[in-house]
Amino acid sequence: MMMSAGKYLALSVLCWGYFSQPASAADCRWFGRNAQTAIKAHVATLQRIEFEASDRLKGLDTRPFAMLRDDAKKTAAIIVDPVAIEDEKGLARCRNRTWPVRKICADAADAFVGILDRHVATEKADYDKASYATAMEACEKHMGFKPLKSLIRGNL
Repeated sequence: MMMSAGKYLALSVLCWGYFSQPASAADCRWFGRNAQTAIKAHVATLQRIEFEASDRLKGLDTRPFAMLRDDAKKTAAIIVDPVAIEDEKGLARCRNRTWPVRKICADAADAFVGILDRHVATEKADYDKASYATAMEACEKHMGFKPLKSLIRGNL
């Protein structure tokens, strides 16, 4: 009986020690890798949609911009996860510089959806291509992707 009580006491002390550790909103060491794993496929999907939108501008794709925009909105909603972006704000406490990868890609995804909205409104949309290209290239860099060449970015 005394052995059993000792085991429970030891287990209680171990649990107390484990649960009393300070909570961490974001693990500084692995945050970039974890964010990349979470959104890499979705960024690749945005690249594919951008490629298709570029083809649409060239006359090679017949899908309307509204359809491409709706697909981009669905994908952007996954990247622009408010909880994960809020978690990234805790990275300021990290000893080494840690990039807010999800925020960088969320800004690029929002910009892309905005561009597609403009193309839905008018075929000859006016927007800052260089600004969008810079934002999306920063996201692609963090994902390990080669920057896309497209008419949407104005570098084709």
